[in-house]
Amino acid sequence: MSSELEQRPQWRQVGPYRVTSELFIDLVFTSACDCACPWCIARTRTFAREDRARWRRGLEDAFRLFDIKSAIILGGEATIDPDFWEKLEAVARVASRRPLEHLILTTNGSRLGDDGFVRRLLESPIDAVNLSRMHDDQPTNDAIFGRPTLTREAIAALYRRLKAGGRTLRLNVNVWRGNLDSVEAMNRFVERFSGCCDAIKFTPLMDTSMFDTLPSVTRYTAENAIPEPEIAALWDAFAAGHGQVRRASNVLGFVDYAELFAGSQRVILKYAQVEDKYDRDTVIPTLKLYPNGCLSNEWSFGKDIRARLSEAPEAR
Repeated sequence: MSSELEQRPQWRQVGPYRVTSELFIDLVFTSACDCACPWCIARTRTFAREDRARWRRGLEDAFRLFDIKSAIILGGEATIDPDFWEKLEAVARVASRRPLEHLILTTNGSRLGDDGFVRRLLESPIDAVNLSRMHDDQPTNDAIFGRPTLTREAIAALYRRLKAGGRTLRLNVNVWRGNLDSVEAMNRFVERFSGCCDAIKFTPLMDTSMFDTLPSVTRYTAENAIPEPEIAALWDAFAAGHGQVRRASNVLGFVDYAELFAGSQRVILKYAQVEDKYDRDTVIPTLKLYPNGCLSNEWSFGKDIRARLSEAPEAR
């Protein structure tokens, strides 16, 4: 897949499931995190007990049972997992049998200021980094994450190193009421980080009640998530100042994107999350592997899809 906007909803049958032919998997290394973002879906009422052996079996099963195109490493904050490099080696090993098009690290960047960590990352099969960044103002961004975060200068330096090593860097930005919720604020963010990354991706904050998040998180997202019609209007207003927009509807069968260039900076606009709009009992648009070894097609560490596949009777 050359671009996430080109992941067309073509399907193939695997056992009882209708599976997208551009299947990617979220590999949740750990539920732990070193930040305290008030909207984070990883901050749930209950956590799956981490089980390294079961996680590795789940990894093996995922690549044995499904034709996975790309993988995204997630947390919590994946890079603080003490087994990070060992798990990455396991991913590389299973993927070598059916090479991945992309292996992406999504991170808050807490380890990316460490020269040794970045050097080792550049020696790994990771070919893209998605860095979470929520505001152009440094003190505001630090306050959102609840810890010091990478400065613009540090991000620019990281980008130069990644680019020299043939890797890409994308800034992942959430939009909610009071945070980059205007054309002016979005433009200010893009101007601040233009040239510091390959792409900036704006994503609407979503209501996290379906994820059984902590009451404070559920309340925060319910109060601050912007409804889909308002997001669409905001995206249209932002795009109006930047020329032609490329639209991609029903990417992977469940989400819409738009893409534009603000000057020379590529910007991706992700529409409101719609993962609740497909039949989870029959459709697999993406896979998720949890730290307890559960292999699921939804944000649930207890509903293992292998229970319906005769190829994996041990999962029943």
